[in-house]
Amino acid sequence: MKIWISGGSGYIGVNLRRHLQELDCSHFNFDATLGYDIMDPRKVFQTMKGYDVVVHLAALGDTTYCERNIEEAIEINIIGTLNVTQAATSLQIPVIYPSTFAAKTAHNVYGLTKRLAELAVLKAFGVVLRLANVYGGLGYMTRKKTAMANFVGRKNAGIKAEIMGDGLATRDFIHVDDVCQAFINAVGAPPGIYEICTGRQTSIKDLANMIGVEYEFIPPRVGDINSIDGKPDAEALGWSPKISLEDGLKELMKND
Repeated sequence: MKIWISGGSGYIGVNLRRHLQELDCSHFNFDATLGYDIMDPRKVFQTMKGYDVVVHLAALGDTTYCERNIEEAIEINIIGTLNVTQAATSLQIPVIYPSTFAAKTAHNVYGLTKRLAELAVLKAFGVVLRLANVYGGLGYMTRKKTAMANFVGRKNAGIKAEIMGDGLATRDFIHVDDVCQAFINAVGAPPGIYEICTGRQTSIKDLANMIGVEYEFIPPRVGDINSIDGKPDAEALGWSPKISLEDGLKELMKND
Protein backbone atom coordinates (compact mmCIF):
# COMPACT_ATOMS: atom_id res chain seq x y z
CA MET A 1 0.00 0.00 0.00
CA LYS A 2 1.18 3.50 -0.88
CA ILE A 3 0.10 6.40 1.33
CA TRP A 4 0.30 10.12 0.54
CA ILE A 5 0.70 12.14 3.75
CA SER A 6 0.46 15.90 4.13
CA GLY A 7 2.29 17.32 7.13
CA GLY A 8 4.19 14.11 7.66
CA SER A 9 7.05 15.91 9.43
CA GLY A 10 4.78 17.16 12.20
CA TYR A 11 4.27 15.53 15.58
CA ILE A 12 1.66 12.93 14.60
CA GLY A 13 3.25 12.57 11.17
CA VAL A 14 6.67 11.43 12.40
CA ASN A 15 5.04 8.89 14.72
CA LEU A 16 2.69 7.60 12.03
CA ARG A 17 5.52 7.29 9.51
CA ARG A 18 7.48 5.22 12.04
CA HIS A 19 4.54 2.85 12.37
CA LEU A 20 4.17 2.62 8.59
CA GLN A 21 7.87 1.83 8.21
CA GLU A 22 7.51 -0.99 10.73
CA LEU A 23 4.68 -2.35 8.55
CA ASP A 24 6.88 -1.97 5.45
CA CYS A 25 4.31 0.43 4.00
CA SER A 26 5.60 3.04 1.54
CA HIS A 27 4.57 6.67 1.85
CA PHE A 28 5.19 10.14 0.41
CA ASN A 29 5.65 13.07 2.79
CA PHE A 30 4.10 16.26 1.38
CA ASP A 31 5.41 18.67 4.00
CA ALA A 32 6.26 22.36 4.14
CA THR A 33 9.71 21.58 5.53
CA LEU A 34 10.43 19.75 2.27
CA GLY A 35 9.24 22.63 0.09
CA TYR A 36 5.65 21.47 -0.45
CA ASP A 37 2.59 23.66 0.14
CA ILE A 38 -1.02 22.50 0.47
CA MET A 39 -2.04 25.92 -0.86
CA ASP A 40 -0.66 24.81 -4.23
CA PRO A 41 -3.48 22.62 -5.61
CA ARG A 42 -1.56 21.70 -8.77
CA LYS A 43 1.38 20.31 -6.82
CA VAL A 44 -0.99 18.51 -4.45
CA PHE A 45 -2.71 16.83 -7.40
CA GLN A 46 0.51 15.97 -9.23
CA THR A 47 2.23 14.34 -6.26
CA MET A 48 -0.90 12.46 -5.19
CA LYS A 49 -1.17 10.45 -8.41
CA GLY A 50 -0.60 6.73 -8.00
CA TYR A 51 -1.26 6.54 -4.25
CA ASP A 52 -3.82 4.32 -2.55
CA VAL A 53 -4.71 6.40 0.52
CA VAL A 54 -4.42 10.06 1.51
CA VAL A 55 -3.75 11.05 5.13
CA HIS A 56 -4.17 14.81 5.50
CA LEU A 57 -2.30 15.94 8.63
CA ALA A 58 -1.13 19.44 7.61
CA ALA A 59 -2.89 22.08 9.72
CA LEU A 60 -2.52 24.98 12.11
CA GLY A 61 -3.11 23.32 15.47
CA ASP A 62 -2.26 25.93 18.08
CA THR A 63 -5.46 27.30 19.65
CA THR A 64 -3.98 30.65 20.68
CA TYR A 65 -2.25 31.15 17.33
CA CYS A 66 -5.51 30.48 15.48
CA GLU A 67 -7.35 33.03 17.63
CA ARG A 68 -4.75 35.66 16.75
CA ASN A 69 -4.37 34.70 13.07
CA ILE A 70 -7.89 33.92 11.89
CA GLU A 71 -7.28 34.45 8.17
CA GLU A 72 -4.27 32.13 8.17
CA ALA A 73 -6.21 29.50 10.13
CA ILE A 74 -9.04 29.65 7.57
CA GLU A 75 -6.61 29.47 4.67
CA ILE A 76 -4.63 26.46 5.88
CA ASN A 77 -7.22 24.48 7.83
CA ILE A 78 -10.13 24.97 5.43
CA ILE A 79 -8.87 25.99 1.97
CA GLY A 80 -5.84 23.73 2.28
CA THR A 81 -8.11 20.81 3.18
CA LEU A 82 -10.32 21.57 0.18
CA ASN A 83 -7.24 21.43 -2.06
CA VAL A 84 -6.42 17.99 -0.70
CA THR A 85 -9.96 16.56 -0.82
CA GLN A 86 -10.64 17.88 -4.33
CA ALA A 87 -7.44 16.29 -5.65
CA ALA A 88 -8.23 13.02 -3.88
CA THR A 89 -11.79 13.02 -5.24
CA SER A 90 -10.55 13.61 -8.79
CA LEU A 91 -8.10 10.72 -8.41
CA GLN A 92 -10.63 8.53 -6.56
CA ILE A 93 -8.36 8.11 -3.54
CA PRO A 94 -9.90 7.77 -0.04
CA VAL A 95 -9.00 10.42 2.53
CA ILE A 96 -8.30 9.99 6.26
CA TYR A 97 -8.39 13.24 8.20
CA PRO A 98 -7.52 13.88 11.87
CA SER A 99 -9.86 16.34 13.51
CA THR A 100 -10.29 17.36 17.12
CA PHE A 101 -12.86 17.19 19.90
CA ALA A 102 -12.92 20.99 19.66
CA ALA A 103 -14.79 20.56 16.36
CA LYS A 104 -17.75 19.11 18.27
CA THR A 105 -18.56 22.50 19.80
CA ALA A 106 -16.63 24.83 17.43
CA HIS A 107 -16.12 26.94 20.55
CA ASN A 108 -12.96 28.61 19.21
CA VAL A 109 -11.41 29.49 15.87
CA TYR A 110 -9.36 26.30 15.76
CA GLY A 111 -12.39 24.11 16.45
CA LEU A 112 -14.52 25.97 13.91
CA THR A 113 -11.96 25.63 11.12
CA LYS A 114 -11.54 21.93 11.87
CA ARG A 115 -15.32 21.42 11.84
CA LEU A 116 -15.60 23.04 8.41
CA ALA A 117 -12.66 20.94 7.21
CA GLU A 118 -14.50 17.86 8.46
CA LEU A 119 -17.43 18.74 6.20
CA ALA A 120 -15.10 18.93 3.20
CA VAL A 121 -13.70 15.49 4.01
CA LEU A 122 -17.15 13.98 4.51
CA LYS A 123 -18.30 15.48 1.21
CA ALA A 124 -15.38 13.61 -0.38
CA PHE A 125 -16.62 10.39 1.33
CA GLY A 126 -13.59 10.40 3.61
CA VAL A 127 -12.92 9.21 7.14
CA VAL A 128 -12.67 11.76 9.95
CA LEU A 129 -10.82 10.73 13.11
CA ARG A 130 -11.71 13.09 15.94
CA LEU A 131 -8.71 12.88 18.22
CA ALA A 132 -8.71 13.53 21.96
CA ASN A 133 -5.60 15.06 23.55
CA VAL A 134 -2.68 13.19 21.99
CA TYR A 135 0.56 12.76 23.94
CA GLY A 136 3.76 10.71 24.06
CA GLY A 137 6.01 9.23 21.40
CA LEU A 138 8.58 10.90 19.19
CA GLY A 139 8.95 14.66 19.49
CA TYR A 140 6.22 15.26 22.07
CA MET A 141 8.30 17.16 24.60
CA THR A 142 10.03 19.32 21.99
CA ARG A 143 7.14 19.91 19.56
CA LYS A 144 4.00 20.25 21.69
CA LYS A 145 3.11 23.22 23.86
CA THR A 146 0.62 21.36 26.04
CA ALA A 147 -0.11 21.32 29.74
CA MET A 148 1.25 17.79 30.02
CA ALA A 149 4.52 18.57 28.24
CA ASN A 150 4.90 21.69 30.36
CA PHE A 151 4.23 19.82 33.61
CA VAL A 152 6.69 17.02 32.82
CA GLY A 153 9.39 19.46 31.71
CA ARG A 154 9.00 21.60 34.81
CA LYS A 155 8.84 18.60 37.13
CA ASN A 156 12.12 17.29 35.76
CA ALA A 157 13.67 20.77 35.95
CA GLY A 158 12.41 21.40 39.50
CA ILE A 159 10.40 24.45 38.42
CA LYS A 160 6.85 25.32 39.53
CA ALA A 161 4.20 24.92 36.81
CA GLU A 162 1.28 27.19 35.98
CA ILE A 163 -2.31 25.98 35.64
CA MET A 164 -4.65 28.18 33.62
CA GLY A 165 -7.99 28.72 35.38
CA ASP A 166 -9.03 26.60 38.36
CA GLY A 167 -7.55 23.35 37.06
CA LEU A 168 -10.94 21.62 36.97
CA ALA A 169 -11.16 21.54 33.17
CA THR A 170 -10.90 17.93 32.01
CA ARG A 171 -9.26 16.26 29.03
CA ASP A 172 -9.19 12.78 27.52
CA PHE A 173 -5.51 11.91 27.07
CA ILE A 174 -4.65 9.31 24.43
CA HIS A 175 -1.20 8.00 23.54
CA VAL A 176 0.09 8.70 20.05
CA ASP A 177 0.85 5.01 19.45
CA ASP A 178 -2.84 4.23 19.96
CA VAL A 179 -3.71 7.08 17.59
CA CYS A 180 -1.35 5.75 14.92
CA GLN A 181 -3.01 2.34 15.16
CA ALA A 182 -6.38 4.04 14.67
CA PHE A 183 -5.08 5.61 11.43
CA ILE A 184 -3.96 2.19 10.22
CA ASN A 185 -7.32 0.63 11.13
CA ALA A 186 -9.14 3.48 9.36
CA VAL A 187 -7.78 2.41 5.97
CA GLY A 188 -10.79 0.99 4.14
CA ALA A 189 -13.25 2.02 6.87
CA PRO A 190 -16.70 3.34 5.84
CA PRO A 191 -16.89 7.15 5.48
CA GLY A 192 -17.89 8.99 8.63
CA ILE A 193 -16.68 10.50 11.90
CA TYR A 194 -14.92 8.29 14.45
CA GLU A 195 -13.94 9.39 17.95
CA ILE A 196 -10.41 8.33 18.89
CA CYS A 197 -10.17 8.59 22.64
CA THR A 198 -10.04 6.55 25.84
CA GLY A 199 -13.37 7.64 27.30
CA ARG A 200 -11.60 8.68 30.51
CA GLN A 201 -11.62 12.31 31.63
CA THR A 202 -8.79 13.69 33.79
CA SER A 203 -8.71 17.21 35.21
CA ILE A 204 -5.68 19.39 34.58
CA LYS A 205 -5.16 19.66 38.33
CA ASP A 206 -5.26 15.88 38.74
CA LEU A 207 -2.82 15.52 35.85
CA ALA A 208 -0.37 17.84 37.60
CA ASN A 209 -0.74 15.82 40.79
CA MET A 210 -0.13 12.55 38.92
CA ILE A 211 3.08 14.00 37.48
CA GLY A 212 4.06 15.36 40.88
CA VAL A 213 4.86 18.92 39.82
CA GLU A 214 4.32 21.92 42.07
CA TYR A 215 1.96 24.48 40.53
CA GLU A 216 0.18 27.80 40.87
CA PHE A 217 -2.98 29.10 39.20
CA ILE A 218 -3.08 31.84 36.56
CA PRO A 219 -5.96 33.35 34.54
CA PRO A 220 -7.55 31.07 31.90
CA ARG A 221 -6.55 31.25 28.22
CA VAL A 222 -8.92 32.69 25.62
CA GLY A 223 -10.63 29.97 23.60
CA ASP A 224 -10.08 27.10 26.04
CA ILE A 225 -12.85 24.54 26.59
CA ASN A 226 -13.73 23.11 30.00
CA SER A 227 -14.47 19.58 28.83
CA ILE A 228 -15.83 17.55 25.92
CA ASP A 229 -16.79 13.94 26.51
CA GLY A 230 -16.07 11.28 23.93
CA LYS A 231 -16.67 7.57 23.43
CA PRO A 232 -14.11 5.51 21.53
CA ASP A 233 -15.43 3.99 18.30
CA ALA A 234 -13.84 0.63 18.98
CA GLU A 235 -16.33 -1.59 17.18
CA ALA A 236 -16.51 0.50 14.02
CA LEU A 237 -12.75 0.46 13.44
CA GLY A 238 -11.83 -2.74 15.21
CA TRP A 239 -9.71 -0.53 17.45
CA SER A 240 -9.35 0.22 21.14
CA PRO A 241 -6.75 2.17 23.14
CA LYS A 242 -4.08 0.00 24.77
CA ILE A 243 -1.87 2.42 26.73
CA SER A 244 -3.15 3.71 30.07
CA LEU A 245 -2.48 7.29 31.15
CA GLU A 246 -0.40 6.01 34.07
CA ASP A 247 1.84 3.93 31.81
CA GLY A 248 2.08 6.69 29.23
CA LEU A 249 3.18 9.21 31.87
CA LYS A 250 5.82 6.85 33.21
CA GLU A 251 7.30 6.49 29.73
CA LEU A 252 7.17 10.23 29.10
CA MET A 253 8.87 11.16 32.37
CA LYS A 254 11.52 8.48 31.91
CA ASN A 255 12.44 9.59 28.39
CA ASP A 256 12.36 13.38 28.87
